Amino acid sequence: HANGVFNIEGGCYAKTVGLTREKEPEIYDAVRFGSILENVGFDEMTGEVDYDDTSITENTRVAYPLKFIPNARIPAKVEHHPKQIILLTCDAFGILPPVSKLTQDQVMYHFISGYTAKVAGTEEGVTEPEATFSACFGAPFLVWHPSV
Repeated sequence: HANGVFNIEGGCYAKTVGLTREKEPEIYDAVRFGSILENVGFDEMTGEVDYDDTSITENTRVAYPLKFIPNARIPAKVEHHPKQIILLTCDAFGILPPVSKLTQDQVMYHFISGYTAKVAGTEEGVTEPEATFSACFGAPFLVWHPSV
């Protein structure tokens, strides 16, 4: 965006395994009508959710709109570009330094390539870490080819 950055999704996607109000009150309270739970166990008689149930996978999630977070910026945009960007990756092999100051070209390269790892508990059939690439750290969710 020429004048700043924005959240194109308009929502959040959070892990729920072991979720409690004490640990993550805003996420816990965002689970309500209008949110979508994924891979989460629940009691079919009462509808009560069991965030400790990992019988399907440990990769349990909830998707919810930003408006479910009390202090969210709506619309989710700012009229400037950030001075720092943090790329959170799952580097199981120590390829990337834990903290790096990158040039603009390096940031674009690492974001587009999306180096990460599949790890046990988040990927079916994975028992040992496997290096992989996920364009923009979200390839399964991208409808169009990522380009700069």
